[in-house]
Amino acid sequence: MHILMLSHGYPPTISGVTLVVQKIARAMAGRGHQVTVVTASNHGAPYHDDDQGVHLWRVRSAPNPFWSEGRLPLLTHERLIEIVNEVKPDVINTHDSALLSWQLYRYKRNKIHVPEILTCHFLPRFVTYYLHAGESIEDMVEDITWDATLHLMHSFDHVIFPSGTQRTVFIEEGLDVPSSVISNGLDTGRYTPDGEDIDLEGKYDLPHGPRILSVGRLALDKKIDVLIRAMAAFDQAHLLIVGRGDDRHELEKIADELGVTERVHFLGFVPEDDMPGIYRACDVFAIASDVEVQSIPTLQAAATGLPIVAANAAALPELVQDGHNGYLVPVGDAAAFAAGLGRIIESPALADAFRAASLQIGRQHAEELTFQAYEACFELITNETSDRLKNPLASRKFS
Repeated sequence: MHILMLSHGYPPTISGVTLVVQKIARAMAGRGHQVTVVTASNHGAPYHDDDQGVHLWRVRSAPNPFWSEGRLPLLTHERLIEIVNEVKPDVINTHDSALLSWQLYRYKRNKIHVPEILTCHFLPRFVTYYLHAGESIEDMVEDITWDATLHLMHSFDHVIFPSGTQRTVFIEEGLDVPSSVISNGLDTGRYTPDGEDIDLEGKYDLPHGPRILSVGRLALDKKIDVLIRAMAAFDQAHLLIVGRGDDRHELEKIADELGVTERVHFLGFVPEDDMPGIYRACDVFAIASDVEVQSIPTLQAAATGLPIVAANAAALPELVQDGHNGYLVPVGDAAAFAAGLGRIIESPALADAFRAASLQIGRQHAEELTFQAYEACFELITNETSDRLKNPLASRKFS
């Protein structure tokens, strides 16, 4: 099978979506499929490349005003048709809900019959974070985004969501095409409580004392400032922030204003090889974002056996069960985060119970199950489309 995937970015551009696309593409190539990924060039000019058996078709790109590292793909409708005609895929899977998928929508209207699957990694509420235009205007923009997104989704043969929570929200808003839930998954062979790590303490100059870990882009929607504000309640604990992004300077300024600079540590980008060890070196994981459609870092924390304190929002309650493997706290409530983190840090017995519960949750998301589910979806959608072309009245197999 030849699989064509679309993504706004691909490593070395790092985000949850780009890493998911990469590992699914590599896994499908490893299973014997031909895989082509159309994505933004990471330096502007178009070029071709290969990544462990995956052919990368990097298209011309432009700077992104909201994320300096994540350039915007510039792909015309006509160019997409040329690429599809050259690649001749059996199925198209887009992980982009913006520019690339709208060009794919135009492609679909030409009635060229290639089965198309959309994997949705966002909630329309996400777009309002960067408007700063007042509640009424932001609500209006969110409503418009919902209408446009659902219109786009209804042009696809199937929609995949990383979590049941996200799927339910879209169905309640009017989604009316076949859909399924496939976890983004993680490598549970690497993300475990046990492992032989190099001297990460020295390599990253990790502080002594209880360590609270945060992992993610340093961007407005991640609400890392809430965690920094929570640190004002601690005398000994340290917050380790892994990730890079445009908001680092502003976050450093907040830490300085609160007088917690010595207990807030920006580790920057940490290579994937070191990430399991970073989790193992910490005592508790915290995430304040309220737009997570699943959250790979939270999955990694659970699989590594960390207690978790998370915002009670979006899909995080699927991974964090209040009082079972951590605490769910109100969105944006720094005091509530501090209280939850403090209870875990101060009670080794409670922390141990939460660790055991996190492990059980994390193991349910082994990435091998993700790869099997994607491959089965590709095959079934391809067969279904073939049957429907032969018999227009044939029913769909997904529900």
